[in-house]
This record gives sequence, structure tokens and C-alpha cells, in this order.
Amino acid sequence: MATVFISYETTTGLEFAKHLKKALEKKKISSFVAGEDIELGSDPSQVMRHNLKECRYFVLILTITALESPDVRAEFSLARKLGKDIIPCMKRGLEDYVEKDFKEIIDFQYAKFETREDLANVIVGAVLKKEIKNLQDSLRRLKKPVTRKDLVDSLLQDLILIRQDIYFWLTEPDVDPNESYVVRYPTKLLEREKQEELRKIKKDIIDHGFSLIE
Repeated sequence: MATVFISYETTTGLEFAKHLKKALEKKKISSFVAGEDIELGSDPSQVMRHNLKECRYFVLILTITALESPDVRAEFSLARKLGKDIIPCMKRGLEDYVEKDFKEIIDFQYAKFETREDLANVIVGAVLKKEIKNLQDSLRRLKKPVTRKDLVDSLLQDLILIRQDIYFWLTEPDVDPNESYVVRYPTKLLEREKQEELRKIKKDIIDHGFSLIE
């Protein structure tokens, strides 16, 4: 799944989104742009919802028409509900409109842009900075001795995540009520997430130009 979900309004934001996608790809960061990545025959709402759930960063491109787009607002609301790392970027000159018509975004630190190059520079820089910090945090966690309290805290966190997953599954209107759902056993989940985290760390180290000695 894509690392970055790019939310925009088609008539004024698609070209910005497409240019941003290319800029992120140059840094080996995957992104999802609905106008480019939804295959014919797919259900657009399901594809977008799935990619939004799986992404790490939610980039919101605020143009004048995006402020009035119900789709953009719905994506933003879902990203906020899912606890995604939200990175809003506002077209210069829209400050008054945003404060009046999109007050929810004021809670987040947002950048401003004029051209598509401005937008790409801001977002690529922000995502790379966050990715490096995540890598550093992961490496620090690996070096830190594991205590019984750490394990208890991890188990509690996993139980919280499971509860959130179940709540999302039970409350989402588009979910088939007859769909099977298997509750994940926390200890197995911990081991799987540990292996996945190690895989991501190794990939990040290699992507940043370093070599690994096994």
C-alpha cells in the first residue's frame, strides 16, 4: 500500500497531486492519487477507503474548490478518525476562506504553496523528515532493553488497536454485516509486527544509501 494518501479536488488540485506523486516517487516514497491509481472496474470508494486506512501520511491539498468538496471533507474526517499523520497544504490567498469554511484544519500546522513545485518541495521535505525520525525512533527502540513493563504496555496498546479495529468494522456503513472478522491474538500480533518493523527498518536503511551486514 502507498505511504502517502493525497487528497485533492479534481478540477483545481489534480495537476498538483500528480506532480507531487512524481516528486515523491523520485525519493522512493509511494503515494496514492485517486485520478491515477484507481483501476477501471474497481469500486472507487472501497479502493480509496482501503488506501486511506493503510497509509502513514494524509496530505490534504487545499485549493478553493477543495474547501467546498464533500469528498475532500469526508476523506479528511476519516483520516482524522483513523489517527493518520495529517499534512495540510493551503494555496496562498485562501487564509480567510479556510478560517471561515474549513475551521477543522486550523488545529493542524499547515504549509502554504503557490506553484506545484512549492507544494512538492514542502511535502517531500516534511515526509522525509518524518520518515527519518520514525527510523531513528525504531532504532532506539531496538537498542532499548525490553522489560516486563514494556511487554505489558505493548500488549495494552495492541488491545486498544484491536478494539479500534472492531469498532471501525462494526460502525462503518459500507461494511458487509456478514463479513467474517477474526480477532487477532495479541502475542502473535506482537511477533508479526516486530518482524514487519525489522523489515521496514532494513529497507529504510538500504533506501537511505547504507549497507547492512547480516
